[in-house]
Amino acid sequence: MEHLSKRILVVDDDQGILDSFEVLLGDRYNLVMTDNGYEALRIIETKPPRLVFLDIKMPGLDGMDVLKKLRKDQKQVEVVIITATQRDEIEREAKSLGAIDFLTKPLNIVEVERIASQILS
Repeated sequence: MEHLSKRILVVDDDQGILDSFEVLLGDRYNLVMTDNGYEALRIIETKPPRLVFLDIKMPGLDGMDVLKKLRKDQKQVEVVIITATQRDEIEREAKSLGAIDFLTKPLNIVEVERIASQILS
């Protein structure tokens, strides 16, 4: 299935983060948002994005499990990890699984826009 060139999936159980992405990027990119890992995998399977902003800590299927599943299924999507607490071991594991960046909350608006522009332009 072909990726849509401007599609971004944002996965976070914090509605405030989802709202922030809508304000930051909603006018320039095709945003798809969900608050759980299971739905994220379904979206990636049916309507693959080019870029995923993925929260690590979520109820049910957490972000690291989603990333592992993506790589196991060999899904070629760029993933940026989002977390409230920076822990070196999580960052190392995420990067070893192919995450391209690691952002801590509160999110740096400039970094979010830079990453989206760099991947989707």
